[in-house]
Amino acid sequence: MRGVVVWMRFAVGMLSHETNMFSSVRTELRHFQERSLYYGEKMFEEFRGTKTSVGGAMDAAATNNVELIPTVAANAMPSGIVTAEAYRSLKERILSDIRNAGKVDGVVALLHGSMVAEGVGNAEGDFLHSIREVVGPGVPIACTLDLHATITNLLLQSCDLLFGHNTNPHVDSYERAVEACNATVAMVKGKIKPVKALRKPPMMPPTINMRTTEGPMVKIFERAYAMERNPAVINVNVAGGFPFADTEESGFSVVVITNNDGDLAEEYSQELSNFAWNLRKEFLKELTPVPDAVRRAMKAKEGPVVLADVADNPGGGGSGDGTVVLKTLIEMSARSVGFALIKDPEAVSKAIEAGVGATVTMKVGGKTDSLHGPPLQVTGRVKTITDGIFVHKGPMGTGSKGEVGRSVVLEVDGIDLIVAERKMAPNDPEIFRRHGIEPTEKKVLVVKSRGHFRAAYEPFAKEIIEVDAPGVASPNLKQFPYKHVRRPIFPLDDI
Repeated sequence: MRGVVVWMRFAVGMLSHETNMFSSVRTELRHFQERSLYYGEKMFEEFRGTKTSVGGAMDAAATNNVELIPTVAANAMPSGIVTAEAYRSLKERILSDIRNAGKVDGVVALLHGSMVAEGVGNAEGDFLHSIREVVGPGVPIACTLDLHATITNLLLQSCDLLFGHNTNPHVDSYERAVEACNATVAMVKGKIKPVKALRKPPMMPPTINMRTTEGPMVKIFERAYAMERNPAVINVNVAGGFPFADTEESGFSVVVITNNDGDLAEEYSQELSNFAWNLRKEFLKELTPVPDAVRRAMKAKEGPVVLADVADNPGGGGSGDGTVVLKTLIEMSARSVGFALIKDPEAVSKAIEAGVGATVTMKVGGKTDSLHGPPLQVTGRVKTITDGIFVHKGPMGTGSKGEVGRSVVLEVDGIDLIVAERKMAPNDPEIFRRHGIEPTEKKVLVVKSRGHFRAAYEPFAKEIIEVDAPGVASPNLKQFPYKHVRRPIFPLDDI
């Protein structure tokens, strides 16, 4: 910011993980390194000019003549509990960077909201509380949160401002970070005095029907936006929650933040909580059995028809190597299929060793656990080999890098199957194009994703079918062995 008068200094950091407590994969530091782990100025180099939360904070800081102090940008694919070592390493590095920054006028924390760490539980509250201990009571702390955040009392008490996604698929990470930065500036200037109220109705709905283009969330956000038109309201946060976190405070949350009007915050939060509670049954949704879904896609007059393997969604903690949908496609002789993707480093190595053009027979998938179908033996031709790196061009994270490690395409009886070293929800069609597959030309596309894919696929998909395959991200919540959520709670209990 050479040549610009700077009179405020904000520390910024990203710590993001959505923890599925039913996943057997413990989340270690290497999992952050595999997806996104940048220290200091490197985080700015990586996200400058992107439609991401870090990119939004950077642009808002420049607009407000704020010097932004980088700390850490850490984001891992959703999976099991975060190890104590990984969480402590990332938290302490961020706290150390803030301590060493000198005078700090504000902190902008870019979080998910449903991270669970060993020995800590809900991590974001602990993280923000630790930041508060470093900067003291007078320095504003703002955070951004995912729409699937678990908003706890400790989180709320430890920050001054919070800005959750208003969209699902989440295409507004950039905008929410801009809002967080702008509001922090306003707070430093004394223009606002945030007062917060939290309500948590006894509901923990599955995420399958939390889209903000249809269903109950549309009605809830319409009511929230009406409240935000009151000039005394800073913002209204609606968090559907992440039901696979399995913590005492998991579930739906409403947070209303007003400008020094506690009574209004309490009134609006209770009103919106009651409104959401009355819509709770609308969050439930029937899925299509896998054979029926494949049959329907094959009979469709035109494609592409998207089959969404929602229960093995890596974006919800799925293993990314479920085989049930693939097995059914093969058994039913489906053709003109693009399949993204199955995680299997062992299979990738064997295919690369065989080389492009070679025919290989091997078992793929089903190697993480016993919950997503057994390994499936396939015979296919190695069609392509790539480094698995691509750039997002869709509405989510536009301009940011995606990476699935070394990857191959196996042509298996009319199915172009992407097999990669790392799991990823293929929410951007560019992952197909990187592997030589034009998604718009396929009759059937299989994506291991719950809903974020819709932002980029709906414009060209002729139909989307959510299939009822097994996995740790299944919306059929009653099948999971919950131990910690408060009870009774809908839909686990009939209330």
